[in-house]
Amino acid sequence: MELIACPQCGKYANPRSALCPFCGGRLGDAKALAAPVCPRCRVGLELRRDDDIELHACPRCDGLWLDPGEFDVMTAESTVYRKEQLKKEYSRPPLPDSSEYLPCARCGKLMVRKNYGRISGVLIDECGRHGIWLDRGELEKIRHFILDGGLEKEQFREIEKNRAELQDLAEKVDDVAFTQKLIHFWDWKRWFFRP
Repeated sequence: MELIACPQCGKYANPRSALCPFCGGRLGDAKALAAPVCPRCRVGLELRRDDDIELHACPRCDGLWLDPGEFDVMTAESTVYRKEQLKKEYSRPPLPDSSEYLPCARCGKLMVRKNYGRISGVLIDECGRHGIWLDRGELEKIRHFILDGGLEKEQFREIEKNRAELQDLAEKVDDVAFTQKLIHFWDWKRWFFRP
């Protein structure tokens, strides 16, 4: 197997790896450098600027292709709170009936569908290596979800779930400790092996 050089540290790694095992940098591939194509319309994407970020947008369906770093910047709380104002309370949209998987705009492999923030109701399509596809209006829904405290709600929900699991584990440990004390309190050998 032929290894590829990491663009950040220069060490050689497996070309199937998404990240360099030595420095953690993203390993590129030749297809990723190709111009992105809309996964729905199959037309080339146009460059648009939003602040200092270049977005690839479809001229037909208004979908957006965001590289991983671009998506992180566009959905960062500091960016969202600076740009947007909450107009009304966020209401979770119904999940779509169809579960059509889309090809990556860069490499053509099928992307994974995820519910953003686990509870937002906005299904995003993600290629773990190249980026995220957002249909028309999904970026605004994500920003509205963040503005309405959706990320904090998910964090509180996760904290409560972890607290309940820890409490359950503590009860199990207490039961085991009690059983061990009981076993050691009574010398069972005396009972079973009496002369």
